Amino acid sequence: MRIACIGWGSLVWKPGVLRCSGQWQLGGPALPLEFARTSRDGRLTLVLTPDVPPVPTLWAELDYATVDSARAALAGRESCDLQAIGLWPGPAPRHSVGAGEIAEWAQAKGFDTVVWTALRPKFAGVNGKAPESADMAVAYLKGLSSEAGAAAREYVERAPAQVCTPFRTAFEEQLGWKALANL
Repeated sequence: MRIACIGWGSLVWKPGVLRCSGQWQLGGPALPLEFARTSRDGRLTLVLTPDVPPVPTLWAELDYATVDSARAALAGRESCDLQAIGLWPGPAPRHSVGAGEIAEWAQAKGFDTVVWTALRPKFAGVNGKAPESADMAVAYLKGLSSEAGAAAREYVERAPAQVCTPFRTAFEEQLGWKALANL
């Protein structure tokens, strides 16, 4: 069974417990992503976000014998419940933005199963809410403590350069946070 995982943020450089059978590859599906989820430590992380331009993603084949074990490993890595892990083919996750694009990509690539993180945007403590503008996101990041600001900057700079969103462009222009490298 060929199981793939779609990635776009810290999962690519810090997979944690997720066992990849090879390196992350270019050529994942183009998905609507933005820095729109406030994490526990204050970072703005990349999540599937409605009504934003699609950007390139990456993919890796996973080293699991079953779909359930791959899905559970990704949920463990992301510290979320299984309902926030997308699965193709299978039931749509609670937040199914991008699921159609992933299904089309998976079929074209010949994968048996694909998993991905399907967390919703979360901003100002409100699930499902994204920053309304790049300026709002920049203002939020400027207001972080030095420790939280350093973590936020690292996340933005280490995210694959191919994942070039409108907010990321604003972070580079207004904060000087540049992508470190392409994959």
